[in-house]
Amino acid sequence: MAAESYFVVGTAGHIDHGKTSLVKALTGVDTDFYQEEKARGISIDLGFAPLVLPGNRQVGIVDVPGHERFIKNMVAGASGIDLILLVIDSNEGIMPQTVEHLRILELFMIKQGIIVLTKSDTVDSDWSALVEEEVRAGLQDTFLAEAPLFHVSSVTGAGLDQLLSCIATLADQVEPRDTAAPFRMPVDRVFSVPGFGTIVTGTISHGSVQVGDALQVLPATRPVRVRTLQVHSESVTSAFAGQRAAINVTGIERTDVERGFVVASPNRYAPTELVDAKLQVLLESPRPVKNRMRIRFYTGTSETMGRMILLDRLEMAPGEEGFVQLELEAPVVCDAGDRFIIRLYSPMVTLGGGSIVDPHPGRHYRRNREQIIQDLADKQQGGPAAMLVELLDREIGITRTELASRLGQTEAELQLLLDQLVQTDRLLPFSSDGGYLSPDRFEALLNQIEETMRGLYKQNAYTAYLPKAQVFSHLSSQIRPKAFTALMQAGSQRNIWELRRDHIRLNGYEVILSLRTKQALADMLAKLRAARFQPPSLAELVQAHKGLDRVVPFLLQYAEETEDVFRVADGLYFAADAFREALLAAELLGKRSNGFTAAEFRDQLRTSRKYAILLLEYMDEQEFTRRVGDRRIWRTPESLTSDKG
Repeated sequence: MAAESYFVVGTAGHIDHGKTSLVKALTGVDTDFYQEEKARGISIDLGFAPLVLPGNRQVGIVDVPGHERFIKNMVAGASGIDLILLVIDSNEGIMPQTVEHLRILELFMIKQGIIVLTKSDTVDSDWSALVEEEVRAGLQDTFLAEAPLFHVSSVTGAGLDQLLSCIATLADQVEPRDTAAPFRMPVDRVFSVPGFGTIVTGTISHGSVQVGDALQVLPATRPVRVRTLQVHSESVTSAFAGQRAAINVTGIERTDVERGFVVASPNRYAPTELVDAKLQVLLESPRPVKNRMRIRFYTGTSETMGRMILLDRLEMAPGEEGFVQLELEAPVVCDAGDRFIIRLYSPMVTLGGGSIVDPHPGRHYRRNREQIIQDLADKQQGGPAAMLVELLDREIGITRTELASRLGQTEAELQLLLDQLVQTDRLLPFSSDGGYLSPDRFEALLNQIEETMRGLYKQNAYTAYLPKAQVFSHLSSQIRPKAFTALMQAGSQRNIWELRRDHIRLNGYEVILSLRTKQALADMLAKLRAARFQPPSLAELVQAHKGLDRVVPFLLQYAEETEDVFRVADGLYFAADAFREALLAAELLGKRSNGFTAAEFRDQLRTSRKYAILLLEYMDEQEFTRRVGDRRIWRTPESLTSDKG
C-alpha cells in the first residue's frame, strides 16, 4: 500500500451515544483502557485502534470522548482526523455535545463524514425513520448535509458491513497527506517501558519517519533519536503521515515530554507564544469575542491559555470572522495553515476557531491599521511566495537552510522561488551572500538606521562618528549581524553615511561647538601639544576645566574623530603631531635589521618607560609594529588619515 493512502477515521458525538462500543464492534479493540473509564462507562481520553477495511486495508480509528468536560481531549483527537463518523443514539437524536463536536470538526475543515445512528436494535422502524428525518433536518446546513447515513447495532452487528464498505469508498476520496514534507507529529500520549525508555504516540500529520532518524522534541527543543517504531502495536521500520505511531526515542526522559508537545524534523519548527490568525466565531457562540478576552487555545494536541487581540475591532459577534493576534501564556508549536480552536476561559464553551496565518509574527502594537490587515490577507492567500517575503522581511538575515526548512522546501525549490520574486521586483538582493528584502522593507531599514543615528547624535552632541555596535544594538532584535553589515555597505554606496572601520557618520553631519567649548578644546589641545610625549591624563584635563567636567571627555572624543588627538589608552591622549613624531621614530628604528627595544624607543622620544610602553602597545594593536620577543619590527602602515583614526 502506498504511503500516501494512510488516513485516520474518527468518532464524534454526545456522551454515551455508543462511540466506544461502535469502535469495539468494528475493530475488536476496547479503547476504554483506563480503569476510571471502565468504572464510569464514559471515554475520558483518546482511544485508538486499527480498523481493517474490505480488501484487507488497515487504517487508524480514534475514539474521542463525548463528555463536555473532556472536550479538550476531543479537540486533540479531531486535529488528526481525515474522515469522521458522527455517532448519534437512535433513542435520543442530536444532543448538545453532538452539535459542539460538529462545529469543532467544521472549524478543523474536515470534509468527509458518515452519520451513524447507533443502538438500532433498541428502537422500532417507525422511530428510526423519525430520528433519521430529524437528524437530516438538523444537519442540513453542515458539511454532513448529504453524508451517507447508516442504522447500526454494536450488539447484533446490523449495518456494520455496509458501514465498513462505505468507509472504504470514502477513504479513497480523502485528500492524501503530504509524506514528503518535514516530519511532524503532535504528541497525545507519553509513557515509558522498562528497557526501552520514553515512548511518544500521536497521529503523524506531515512527512515520514524511520528508525534511526534524528528528531527534535518541541517546545523543549531537545534532540532525540528514533530507537524503534510501532504502528498499532506492530513493529515497523518507517511510518508515514496519516498513521498512528508510537515512537521510542532516546535522549529525553519521560518527565520531560507531555501531551501538546511536538516531535519534528530538526530545526524545522520553533516554539512561539505569539501567532497571527484568521478567526471565525461560531454562530452558536454564547457570547461575542472581545478584545483582550482571556481564552483557551487549542492546536494540534496542545492546550494553553492566552489573550485574544482583535486587530480591526473591539468585539467580534457570533458568526463574524476577522484577523487576530493571540498572546499565549505558554509556547506552542504550529505552522501557517494549521487549524485551531478557542474556548472561553470559564465556563469552558467553544467560541470559534480558524487557521494560523503567521506562527512567528511581530507584535502589533497598534490596532486598526489597514496595512496590517492587508498584509495578513496577502499571507493567507499568497502561499509560499507571500510567506517567503514575510519571513525575509521579518527575520532579516535568515539563512537559506532555515528558510527552506520553514517553508518545507528544498534549497533548489527555494532558489527558484527567490529568482521569480526578484524578477517580479517583489524582492531585492542587498548582500553578496544571498540576503534579500522587499524593496519597501529595504528602504524602511535604511531610513530606520538613519533615524537611529540621529537619535544617538541627540544623546551625544560631541561626536560625528558613532560606533557601529551602538547603532546595531538598537536594531539587533530585527537584524542579524551579517545582514546589518550588508546594510551598512549598501547605505555607504548610496552616500547616506560614511564608514570608518568600526564607526559610522551620517554624510553632512557636523558637530557644532559653542564658543565656550571651542575655547576649552583649544586649551586642551595646546596643553597636549606642549606636553609632547608626557601628556596630562584625562583626570588632569578635567581638573583644569572646572565647570566642564562632563563635557571634557566628549570634547576629546570629538578631537579624536577630527584626528587632532590620538587616544592610545583609556584616559590618555597624545596630540596628533606628537603621535606622528613617535610613529616616525618607531618606523626609523623598526626598519633596522634587528628592530628595536622599548628602552631604545623611550630614549629616542626622551620620555618615560610608562608612556613609551603605552605608545608601543597601541602601535602593535593598530598593526604599525609587531612585537617579536622583547623587540619590535616595523610594518608598512596605512595612511594616518585612513580608518586607523
